[in-house]
Amino acid sequence: MKSYRIIPLLLIAVALIALPAADEASAWRGVQKWSYDAQNSVTGSPVAVNGNIVIGDSEGRLLALDGTTGELRWTFTAGATINGAPALLGPTLFTGGADGTLFAVDATTGREVWHFSPPEKYTPGAIWSSPAAGNGRVYFNSADGKVYALDGASGNLVWTFDTGRELRSSPVLSGNLLFVGAYEGLFHALDAGTGKKAWGGGSGGPITTPTAADGMVFFGSWDGTLQAVRIQGVIPQWKFSTGESITTRPLVAEGRIFFGTVNGKLVALEGASGKLLWEFPVPGGIHSNPAYHEGMVFFGSDGGTLFALDAATGREAWKFESGREIMSDPLFVNGVLYFGSFDGKVYAFE
Repeated sequence: MKSYRIIPLLLIAVALIALPAADEASAWRGVQKWSYDAQNSVTGSPVAVNGNIVIGDSEGRLLALDGTTGELRWTFTAGATINGAPALLGPTLFTGGADGTLFAVDATTGREVWHFSPPEKYTPGAIWSSPAAGNGRVYFNSADGKVYALDGASGNLVWTFDTGRELRSSPVLSGNLLFVGAYEGLFHALDAGTGKKAWGGGSGGPITTPTAADGMVFFGSWDGTLQAVRIQGVIPQWKFSTGESITTRPLVAEGRIFFGTVNGKLVALEGASGKLLWEFPVPGGIHSNPAYHEGMVFFGSDGGTLFALDAATGREAWKFESGREIMSDPLFVNGVLYFGSFDGKVYAFE
């Protein structure tokens, strides 16, 4: 009789221990919520607006999908492959096509507001990357070597800055500065209002899209180096060499820097010193800019796999194989992961 009473108490104790904490119960599980078949390679990266996920494909279509159900809300046709993610300014989205044209699109209806074509266009791939928007303006890099600043409302040209060679990176707006990594290995900090160069730096190869965070700017290069420069006073902090071309924008999260390489390494550095913390090799290169969520780093590979790694240790926590290249940047919105793949689908996982 005595043991009969003890056993239920032990079972209750074990059950209580096994119950997840409240934050664990709400943690990201990696369960597929929906997928949408675009029937073309999804070459762009997602942005969230008005409850929709907007992303571009290889046929030049900008697709707005309901973030909850994956249902198509509207389509805009740019007419040429869309790379990168659209930029948002007020009620307007901005996206570039591979024919060199930048489009302003109503974020609610998908209708064109205006478009701008540089007078000298280089094809293919005239706009390789994401535009940036802020302070009433939209900025984009073109393969003709120029950085363009347009009025967001009218599309009128405000200024241009000529780097001298084609541009494949995205401009990054931080306060009154616009940061641009150039193909000839120069780094430009431009006055966002005038387009005049405020200061700069360089490396031994083309520079990828930079990241500005915590009063610093971080930029990687095809020469394999990642540099950290303090914006105020333009003071170099450290330089790290990984030995192979850096192909993604650096991610800054929880005091660490994460980036991908051409041969398929996801690298983590200590943010303050540039000290190597860990590396994680994957088949194929990495061109998907990493994202951070709940202690994990997410990124896609050219080998067709979306990985989630423990940000502290670099250990694999989860993966999904699409079978085709994933160059789309992962995006988290309200705990849901969105990304596109060259298999023609847009995916949502929660």
